[in-house]
Amino acid sequence: MTAEAKEKSCGAIVCKIQDGDIYTLVIRQNDGHWGFPKGHVEDQETEQETARREVREETGVKIRFIDGFREETHYSPRPGVQKDVVYFMANPDGGKLCAQEEEISELHWVRLVDAAALLTYDNDANLLRKAVRFLKETESEQTEAE
Repeated sequence: MTAEAKEKSCGAIVCKIQDGDIYTLVIRQNDGHWGFPKGHVEDQETEQETARREVREETGVKIRFIDGFREETHYSPRPGVQKDVVYFMANPDGGKLCAQEEEISELHWVRLVDAAALLTYDNDANLLRKAVRFLKETESEQTEAE
């Protein structure tokens, strides 16, 4: 029995409020699938350093993390490989929206409620549901504190 190779990536669900709606940044990889920006951990990077770098490289957007959200997804991208992906939530914090042509064919801000229909993989749709739940819980906690 051979051990599976492990890969680790990190990324972010980047959200912003515009005209009273919440929007999230989605990317279309050159292979055609839609998801969230993410990429492999390099050298001694922390998870958040990787997520910040990958979002900036793939989209041009600088980010500021939202405390309290960290979710993992796991899948096998090819036989013999187990991939773990850690996602954070973040708000845009500058930069200019610009797709990394080597990897990304399109990127868009889409309304959070419309994003699930665009995402290619169930893992990403489940992740989006967790993000929406987190935002609702955070919003209700803030309302109760006021």
